[in-house]
Order: sequence, then C-alpha cells, then structure tokens
Amino acid sequence: MARILLPTIEAPGFKGGVARYIEAIVKTFPGNVEVAAFDVMPSYNQLFSLYWQRREDYDQLWIHHVLPFGTAALAAKLLGGKPYVVFLHGLDFDLARQGFVRRELTKMILRLAKKVVTNSQALADEVSTFVPGVMPLVVYPCVSDEMVAAARVIDETVNDEGNDNRGSDLTVGREGKELQLLTVARLVERKGHLDVLQAIKNLPEVKYDIVGDGSFKKDIEEKIKELGLGERVTLHSVVGNDELAKFYRTADVFVMPAKKTEKDREGFGIVYLEAGLFGLPVIANNTPGVDEAVVDGVTGTLIDGSVEMLTKVIEGYVNDEQLGREQGKKGRERVLAEFTRLAQMSKLDELLR
Repeated sequence: MARILLPTIEAPGFKGGVARYIEAIVKTFPGNVEVAAFDVMPSYNQLFSLYWQRREDYDQLWIHHVLPFGTAALAAKLLGGKPYVVFLHGLDFDLARQGFVRRELTKMILRLAKKVVTNSQALADEVSTFVPGVMPLVVYPCVSDEMVAAARVIDETVNDEGNDNRGSDLTVGREGKELQLLTVARLVERKGHLDVLQAIKNLPEVKYDIVGDGSFKKDIEEKIKELGLGERVTLHSVVGNDELAKFYRTADVFVMPAKKTEKDREGFGIVYLEAGLFGLPVIANNTPGVDEAVVDGVTGTLIDGSVEMLTKVIEGYVNDEQLGREQGKKGRERVLAEFTRLAQMSKLDELLR
C-alpha cells in the first residue's frame, strides 16, 4: 500500500475539526500515514523543500489546505511525478476562491489531483460546479473511538421492546417538563449561543449548559446577566472526553444554531453526531452540510435561523418528551451505523492502492 506524507498545521492533538479528522485518518492507517506538523503556516518554499527532499520517503501527499500546501504539491507533481490528494473542509475552499489568481490556481490544483475528498456532499457539489469533471469522494467527519466507548452505557439501557430504561445518571435533567439544553462549541458569535439565550428567556422550564471557550465568552456572560438567566444557564470551560460525555448523558436536547458568515461556516458539525451518539435530538440551522449531519424530523429539527422558530422548537421538546427520545434513538442508530471512524475512513482504502 502507498506511503503517505501528510503535512499540516492542524496535527492530531490540536483543537478543531480538521485535527480530529486527520487523527482519524492516522488511526485508521497508522503504518501508511506520516504527519509532518508545522507550528505556523509554512511558506511555499518550505513546503516544496520538504516535499522534494523527502520524495524517496513517500508515494503520495495528502493535503488539507489547498493554499499553500497544494501549490507546493502541484509543483512536486509536475517536477517529480508525485501524486497528491486534496482534502477540503469548507472554510479552506472559501478562502482559496478569493481573488482571480487564487481561484485559477485552486482550479488547477484540484483538476490535477489524484483525488479530491470533501467532508460533505454539499461541498462535493460545490467543487464539481467550480471545476467541472472533478468528482470528489465524500468522507464525512466521524465520532471518535473514545466517544463511542463513553456512550456504550446506553446500549445496556434499552430493552428488547425498544423502551428507554436509562438510569438516573442519564436523565438528571428532567423534572416534570423541565428541559436541559446543551451546546458544545467554541465561544464565537456564529455558533448561535445568543440566539439560544434569547429563545429561552421566556421558557422558565428550560435550563442550558454551554461547554466551550473562546473570544465571545464575555459577550455571552453579559447577555446571560442582561436577560436574568444566571440561575438557568451555566458556562463550562473546555473539558476532557470523560467529563464531556457526562454533559451529553445528562442533557435532553443538543442545540447549536450555527450561521454562515463571510469568514467562516459550519461545514458539517461533528458535535451534532456526538450528540446523536448519546441519544440526543439536535436543533440546528438548515445550512448545506449541516443538513447531512442532522436529518430533519428524524434525528432532530432544522430551523430557518430565526429566534422565533428556535423558541417554538425548544418549546415543542418541552411539551413532547417522547419526540425527543424517538429522534435521539434514531440519531444514535444512524451514528453507529454510518459515522464511526472505520465506517468513514475505510472509504480512503481505494486511494492507498
């Protein structure tokens, strides 16, 4: 099988979806994939030197940033005949199309790649429109092995008739019609935390846990104080997998109404899958890519981005506990069937031969 050199600034252990995606690749093909990690974005010359000096050590380059990693990979291919595969995650593709020169260079890089891999069908369709004739392979982000292991307790709590017999440690959020919401995300404006706070201000039966950290933390804290939600909303710093699993197990509904901005977008949303893994229905904005992570009306509810609809949907889960349980069960079944590491990363087998 082919030897892969994977250069990146988001090596396994780095925070973020791309790093977790790369970690899943490395775990799946440990003897074939070598990561070349950079602390900061390297220059074209640094990358080309790396590719050229190590050309006897690898058979393919797997690139996760079109520019500049792909530019140097293109040069290495033209001069040394080494094939490369380009992985696209959403924002990177947006940035690569800003400006005429960047767009044309990106088209050439994608056109001459051995294969283009995208993290959603929506992104694959964008690529095919941008470069006619290029048909990307879709390999979705996946839940980690550790999260699957942490969620295994749920398997032991559902009886043969399909009834949910979860113990009290999995349902501590419910007292009568009380509903426990959860968001796990970086604290940045586009994730939609403020919309959730606005939506629950007149829903006294709703409590809300926010897990994460980031530049928008102060704004969130100020909004909590402004709306008088201090008794019902709690912020938690970034936590490890074991503690994070406890938040998933004690929540009733996962909510993250992320929005697309000029500078960023939710290309898919691995946290939606993590929530489904723990049997939680999901509320999310109906945007390309996200609508592949959340199946509207089946594993959760997709909304139009308005606070009004968000409020109505949350209230619906308050009044219909069974709906949430049914959607959560279907979400869990879907994640375990389609979005484990081996289910997704094994699609890359064909590129190693």
